[in-house]
Amino acid sequence: MEEYLDLISEGIYRFEKGRLFIEDVCAEEICAKFGTPVYVYSSNYVKTQINKICNAFRKVSPLVCYSMKANSNMGILKIVKESGCGVDIVSGGEMMKALKAGFNAKKIVFAGVGKTRGEITDALKKGIYLFTVESIEELKAINETAGNMRKIASVNLRINLDVDVDTHHYTKTAKKETKFGMPENQVRSIIKNRRNFRHINISGIQFHLGSNIKSSVFYIKALRKLKNFLTDINFTPSVIDIGGGFGIQYRNEPIEPIEDFGKKICDFFVKNFPDVLMIIEPGRFIVGNAGILLTRVIYNKKTAHRNFLIVDAGMNDLIRPSLYGSYHEIFPAALKKGKSVKYDIVGPICETGDFLGKDRKLPGNLTSGDVIAVMSAGAYGFSMSSNYNGRVRAAEVMVSCDKVICCRERERVEDLWSKEV
Repeated sequence: MEEYLDLISEGIYRFEKGRLFIEDVCAEEICAKFGTPVYVYSSNYVKTQINKICNAFRKVSPLVCYSMKANSNMGILKIVKESGCGVDIVSGGEMMKALKAGFNAKKIVFAGVGKTRGEITDALKKGIYLFTVESIEELKAINETAGNMRKIASVNLRINLDVDVDTHHYTKTAKKETKFGMPENQVRSIIKNRRNFRHINISGIQFHLGSNIKSSVFYIKALRKLKNFLTDINFTPSVIDIGGGFGIQYRNEPIEPIEDFGKKICDFFVKNFPDVLMIIEPGRFIVGNAGILLTRVIYNKKTAHRNFLIVDAGMNDLIRPSLYGSYHEIFPAALKKGKSVKYDIVGPICETGDFLGKDRKLPGNLTSGDVIAVMSAGAYGFSMSSNYNGRVRAAEVMVSCDKVICCRERERVEDLWSKEV
């Protein structure tokens, strides 16, 4: 447990006299003040991760566009914005929230396979930096919309390089059978016939390999394929966007340090793509380990076949374990002496798939009201949460040294029907 904290935390998480602290604040005190379940974010961890990735890629001075789908909390966005980064968005709603947080439209890149005409129009009105185009149909829609508005739209063409990566198959985004990007022959045809798109400026190429990638070897493989492709079609882009997906530590497992990712990718980039702007789109890397989910035990249920810790957070709060089989470290916020017991940590949702962890060794004397910490929950935690089973969504809290603020209030039961007619 403490070995794991040392592995991920940069000193942000620690135990003092057997009690878990986030920066200089006791986890149990946060729960007493804000209730449970509650997401807790460390502002200093977010800043540390931004500095790490910027330093790792400093050789090419990339445009860092935070992937806000990972966590779009306004407090997180303001920290990212103040660091000088841009933002990667996938919807009109994310665009408006990013602008509300103060991001410069010229640092916004708009990805996603299903942009509507309305979203394209709004993005052109706001003057975003560029669109990441995923299909010929989308390119035609952007060209027509820009023409109607008497504008020129800058785009990157997302190429599907058919590169497999070592991650969950739901989060692989560069295999030819996925919905993302365009095959090489389509990209070749678009570039060859780019004069047909009079209201489009093809700035460059984008690829995205997937999520939580633990080795840089996959990026180098993709960049080699891209280099050969661009040489073959004799096209020199002004921008190459390599996406995000840089992995983080969820448990004690081998992950290539971001410094090595940066060095290997930058060395290849400088040699093969001089004078080309690199864009990177980290999300999980910045916020994944900056957030934890705190939840209270409701019941300690022991049966002849399994032992269950039933807690007040469920798959509606953190769906990753149910959806991806994802692993999150789980332990008590206050250490207890006693014999360990193997538990399934489950929530109150009426689904057998409602679990946060399985076969975890925890003290057998945990009782109702004890606080449990679910680690590495800053990315795709609250952002994927729902009101399933009539559950209100959790509060979100930001910690900075010894200061704590609520950056999103817990929903009220009345919110469940407030928009219904």
